Amino acid sequence: MGFEFSPAAKVSYSVTPKAAVGLEYYGSLGPVTNFNRAHDQQHQLFPVIDLDLGPKWEFNFGVGFGLTSSTDRLIVKMILGYRFEWGGGARK
Repeated sequence: MGFEFSPAAKVSYSVTPKAAVGLEYYGSLGPVTNFNRAHDQQHQLFPVIDLDLGPKWEFNFGVGFGLTSSTDRLIVKMILGYRFEWGGGARK
């Protein structure tokens, strides 16, 4: 057991004030002290869409493609987010 290095990155472009398209990357290279061989590492790319559904809700959807033999070939992800207000609300 121990710590693994799992990089992630996202770039996106707002097509409207409430919608953005982007590309997300997720990887798993193995233990930080000894990375896995290239064919044992996992790398995925997800074309995604982000929607702002109002002041409280957001939606993210993407279809991911594995880039190595150790990665799932195809994966679908969806995140429905709810924004909470902690404390007295927004600062002025």
